[in-house]
Amino acid sequence: MYKYTVELDWDMVDDIVVGQLRSTWQSLKNDLGAGSRVFVCDDQEADDAEIQKRIDAAEIMLKWYCTPYQLKEMGLEP
Repeated sequence: MYKYTVELDWDMVDDIVVGQLRSTWQSLKNDLGAGSRVFVCDDQEADDAEIQKRIDAAEIMLKWYCTPYQLKEMGLEP
């Protein structure tokens, strides 16, 4: 087994975090209203409410980590 050490600067870490948050945010937006039954299996309205809570939370995190350009790109003006 090989062992590697990777050094990351803060900009790289931010890019990784933003990439994962954007992916999660987009996935949740795709699930909203799609009948995906992500959190509540037997009630679409309750499921959509839970999905929306997580979308809102992801947007708070995105506004913290993203640049103004990235926010504009996603339609989340600061």
